[in-house]
Amino acid sequence: MMAIDDFLKRLIEEDDPLIVIWQQMLELYQVDDFPSDLIRFYNERETRLSQLEEALYHGYWEIYDLLFQRSQAQSGDYVLERLREGYVVIIADSLSLREVGIMGKLLNDLGWYIEEKTFAVASFPTLTESLSRILLGTTYPAGGKDVPAFRYRYVAGPGEVPNLPVGEPTLIWLRLPDKKLEQVTVAQVTTIADAFNATMETLIQLLEQITTRPVFITSDHGYLYATDISHYWKMPGSIEKEVRKLFPRESRAQPSDKEGMERLPYTKQGNQRYFVRNDTHVGILGRYWWASAKPGDRCTAHGGLSLIETLVPAIKVRKIG
Repeated sequence: MMAIDDFLKRLIEEDDPLIVIWQQMLELYQVDDFPSDLIRFYNERETRLSQLEEALYHGYWEIYDLLFQRSQAQSGDYVLERLREGYVVIIADSLSLREVGIMGKLLNDLGWYIEEKTFAVASFPTLTESLSRILLGTTYPAGGKDVPAFRYRYVAGPGEVPNLPVGEPTLIWLRLPDKKLEQVTVAQVTTIADAFNATMETLIQLLEQITTRPVFITSDHGYLYATDISHYWKMPGSIEKEVRKLFPRESRAQPSDKEGMERLPYTKQGNQRYFVRNDTHVGILGRYWWASAKPGDRCTAHGGLSLIETLVPAIKVRKIG
């Protein structure tokens, strides 16, 4: 990992500090070999990721202002430009930077390589409906249709991959890993490893149809993942009490006109700040969340303004040879 002094120096010197942060976060998940215990890999790296963001939260607060500004300006052009360049674009719902390194290992074994690993800034609130509305004109990707700019295909999961158009701009919305992440609960009947494996199985089925064209893989948003107190930041009791009345555990964004939202503190409380808002939504800032021991409670959530929810992969993939 980049030394902390070098990291701070680059943050100050770089025209776009989000590039430095993305690279630092990505390094946390780089591996020489595919992890033998995928759940342990996710859990251990999540602790480090939380520590990194907490250091930025306390030491470089301005990054959230920049993140929010960029998320509000998201127009979807980074997707449309790749379509115009001839890429088959796959939006993997909830794909995060955690998956980039280990995904690269598997793809390489199957004859594909990642030629570029950069990022995009997801639109706030970091919900599926945000990017879906921009690109498809609907809040539900399952209802998307062909438009003059591209052909559209919706893929729910493995075994449901349609025939893809040949030689035409094609946008594919893959419902994974989000569909599986919704099932990752305290009971751990479905795990984070299951979500990754289902995503890769479906992605490979798609790639088997695309052998002569470059592929661009991105995401609508990332996700918060927490199975341990080291994975999230605890709120003061009085604020948590209000938040739990207003926010479902699995959603870190709610409509700003929802009754009770006026009770939340939107200005700094001492050196802390817990929320961000625009005209339509209020989101939880950073990695603030709350614990639960109920077996059915979710271990994943999204909608807020954290680094892992907002900085999403933008990956160019090509067939080897």
